Amino acid sequence: MKNTANIAIVILFLTVLGCSCPNLKNLTEKKSDASPTPPPANTISTPSITKNKGEYDVTMAKYEKIKVGTPRAEVESILGGKGEEISNTTGGGVRFSVNKWQGDNFAAIILSFKNDKVMTRQQVGLK
Repeated sequence: MKNTANIAIVILFLTVLGCSCPNLKNLTEKKSDASPTPPPANTISTPSITKNKGEYDVTMAKYEKIKVGTPRAEVESILGGKGEEISNTTGGGVRFSVNKWQGDNFAAIILSFKNDKVMTRQQVGLK
């Protein structure tokens, strides 16, 4: 008997709450006017392959001209610009920096400098 009374109270509470809450009615209504549109027939989706156009003309020949100890000015002359500075730090009178020269199709030359001289060099995808 108590369970029936409790259920009746809960139903009454929800009914009163539902009548006084206009948003509840909107949530419970089904919207039949917004039916999904089917995709167009006979269409084929093909992924597009995009080439990355780099800012610099980086080649293996240019990379091989750059050796450990090459001054920054000479590197910039070989590669045609300053490149993108990835990081830099100065401490104890020594300046370290890392620059990247990005070419087509993600090919790149990455150089680290110590006091504006090449300390390390890496290349990615050069031909």
